[in-house]
Amino acid sequence: MKAILFVDDHEVLARLSCEILEMQGYRAEYAYNASDALAKFDREKFDMLVTDYRMEGINGLELARLVRQKAPEVPVIVVTGYAPVEHSEDVDFWLEKHDLFPALLDRIKLILGEDDSQETLKSA
Repeated sequence: MKAILFVDDHEVLARLSCEILEMQGYRAEYAYNASDALAKFDREKFDMLVTDYRMEGINGLELARLVRQKAPEVPVIVVTGYAPVEHSEDVDFWLEKHDLFPALLDRIKLILGEDDSQETLKSA
């Protein structure tokens, strides 16, 4: 089971997003800020980071950079209510918050290699 860390300073959104991810078969943990997320990354292994861009203290892009220093293989999706702020090699994909679900699930499956349409293309 793939593990995803979902970081958002809006507690309700973080919890609901994790519930949706769990219903899709992922182990999902939430953190409400970057400091909590980094502490969880030190204690556990995650297959992906999904983080809000705008948070107090460390923003999502800075969090992506710090996570990539610890675990360069972990894909990162940054969710924002704004257009992508800047290009970064530490971010695999930017997703607008108003398009969160089901677009997030589609992107997670694609990045983690679980996209059925990709499998169909490979076997053709």
